[in-house]
Amino acid sequence: MDFKTYYKQYFQRDLLNFVGQIPIDGNKHYDKNEFNIQYFFLTPQYKYLDIIPQDRQGLFAVALYWTVLVDQTFYTYFRQSYFIFRQKTLYPKFIGNCTAPSMMSSECGHHQNPRRILQAVNDTLDKGNSYGFDREIFEKDENKQSRPPIEFEKYLGEAQSIMKEEIKDYFVKHQPEISWTDFWAKCEQEQ
Repeated sequence: MDFKTYYKQYFQRDLLNFVGQIPIDGNKHYDKNEFNIQYFFLTPQYKYLDIIPQDRQGLFAVALYWTVLVDQTFYTYFRQSYFIFRQKTLYPKFIGNCTAPSMMSSECGHHQNPRRILQAVNDTLDKGNSYGFDREIFEKDENKQSRPPIEFEKYLGEAQSIMKEEIKDYFVKHQPEISWTDFWAKCEQEQ
């Protein structure tokens, strides 16, 4: 399947299925109003990505990378208009692991570089909440079997051109006061 087909026909459903299985008690303690994805949710040590068919996991990782990149770029460079964007898109936030009761002593609430999404999907060393805060909430979701590495590299180039068109389409239709070419330049800068 090509990236455009995946992004337009499957990504939103895969994202909802992925997030829908994550225990809300453990995912909403940081911010009950945001759609948060902690780093360890994507790692092979947990079975959350298993809900997505294996042949779409690489596509999902790249689509999630771009979604978070676009959201973070908007917030960073066009904050005065972010509220409108957020209401229209409801894009997820990608944060570090919430492994301690204090946000100061963990990466909870700290937005992560979207590139870490691509790192997380094959990170066999990260143990997430294995010994940390709220471990009992996630313990049932630990993966007992090893997951094959997710190949995503082959989608990166194609995704970039598709996302450029998606960004153009969004700004022309929904927020024309922002130059889509200026926004795209910021996305390229942040990659």
